[in-house]
Amino acid sequence: MTDMLIQTAARPEQRIDDSAITWRAFKGYEGLYFWVLGVNETRQKVDLYFRLTPGARCPSHRHVGPTDTLVVEGEHRTWELAGDEWHLDQIRPPGFFGGNEGDHLHSEEGGAEGAIVLLSMEARDGVIWETMNDEGDVIDTATFEDFQRVLERQS
Repeated sequence: MTDMLIQTAARPEQRIDDSAITWRAFKGYEGLYFWVLGVNETRQKVDLYFRLTPGARCPSHRHVGPTDTLVVEGEHRTWELAGDEWHLDQIRPPGFFGGNEGDHLHSEEGGAEGAIVLLSMEARDGVIWETMNDEGDVIDTATFEDFQRVLERQS
């Protein structure tokens, strides 16, 4: 039996065609945008594209319920709090897929070319995520109903 060498051809850089998307800005946060793909009331689930421009970083927040993440384009960086300091936790390339069961405090940042990430999030008691201030206090919440209203306006 002979060993076979399987070669993969170099793939050209792929980009998502987002020309049909009218990105919605996250109010008050420069360089952060989203587009709601769908909401499922029975499962209390929200699917959306999240776009970060190069170097844009979102505030610290906690996904309340289970969340799956797929990096569609660019480099997605995650930051975690260790003691009183934020540190770079992961650098996620296109194709990265991961998930957590909720209650996950972190911040996210776009790499040198930014990032587009598919988020699939479940609500707990109607809450998708909580945004925190520097002291760790909840200053805002994103609810399932918020995303339902956005989806209705997008259509």
